[in-house]
Amino acid sequence: QHKGAAAKAEMQRKQKLAPAEPTKDFGFVSVTSGAGLEELFKDLGVDIIVRGGQTMNPSTEDILEAINATPAHNIFVLPNNKNIIMAAEQAVKLTDRNVIVLQTRTIPQGITAMLAFDDSLDFRTNGVNMTKALDNVGSGSITFAVRDSDFEGKQIKKGEILAMENSKLAFVEKDVTKALIKLTKKLLRSGSSYITVIYGSDVTDETAQAAFEALRSKISDDIDIVLVNGGQPVYYYIISVE
Repeated sequence: QHKGAAAKAEMQRKQKLAPAEPTKDFGFVSVTSGAGLEELFKDLGVDIIVRGGQTMNPSTEDILEAINATPAHNIFVLPNNKNIIMAAEQAVKLTDRNVIVLQTRTIPQGITAMLAFDDSLDFRTNGVNMTKALDNVGSGSITFAVRDSDFEGKQIKKGEILAMENSKLAFVEKDVTKALIKLTKKLLRSGSSYITVIYGSDVTDETAQAAFEALRSKISDDIDIVLVNGGQPVYYYIISVE
């Protein structure tokens, strides 16, 4: 039984994306995981999704394949994780397409970069504008400790809730909803007007809705808050504050 499943997974991994002839000026490759997030990036204009993230970093080859399968002359790559940027930059050296690797270290940064794209501008100008836009977003995520560890000087017990602010540990909490509220408040700046809360595959719709309502009651009415089913693994919630 197991052997069959493993063989099937290996076969799927080997199914290569066919290279595509460029038929348009601009194209986009984004690394993400979770059905909801994949759909969100597709809606924003991404051509090819490379599955990956915190626990499964795609290889240079995976990213190269996606670049060559994008039917565009000029391609933006969004790694959306600091551990994937290097593989993306290696892939650029192996393709003859024009590629800019945007330094997106989080999913919220990836979304913000896509929203900053303007097809009336040229490739380089868009690269500059999309990079500048990354400074306007605060990124948070709520996950859990898979084992006892000493992380950034803090003693962490297995199963504790970890709140990450811009990829660094902000605090440890026992309760997921409390962590969501506390971290979102921490991410708010003067002038913040928009919060997106993206819930993962380990959170039910009901739990997410209840947490969202608890958060809504603690945040100023001037700020728009949106709840999105991202379906991502590892992270209970990803928070974007703009």
